[in-house]
Amino acid sequence: MSARSYFISALLLVAACLLASPLSAQVPAEAYRAKTVFIRNNTGGASLENAADEELSKWGRFTRADDEASADIVLVFSKNGIQNTEKSENKKDGTCCDTSYGTSFSPGATARAYLKGHGPGPGSLPFWQDGCGGMTQKATGKGCIDAFKKQFPR
Repeated sequence: MSARSYFISALLLVAACLLASPLSAQVPAEAYRAKTVFIRNNTGGASLENAADEELSKWGRFTRADDEASADIVLVFSKNGIQNTEKSENKKDGTCCDTSYGTSFSPGATARAYLKGHGPGPGSLPFWQDGCGGMTQKATGKGCIDAFKKQFPR
């Protein structure tokens, strides 16, 4: 067999392994047994949390926990951040420079899911996370839960 044939065979084997492994393999078994979810909203926007809560209720897979300590899963929503911008252009007379500064805010959020006893906190790692974006906080909350739902196939 030629080197090219070995390469193609190896590539096909890797692709077959990736396709054969379920997407949900990254979710720990404890997450599938979970019954309750608590939402920690660090975005400062109530409409994101309300939309996420509404989507969780429609889904019916989890019950919303009243406090973080009693939840099987803690979903943490955080702002995607602030992006500072700087723009410099030569002045009209050809000398340098007119500079303007600005800041843009992303309407999106990052959602992270932690199992009971595994965070959130310093040094803890989520079992799932997704950067959920939307044009509004409501759309972002819905998008985050839609992404989370994909981890729990029926």
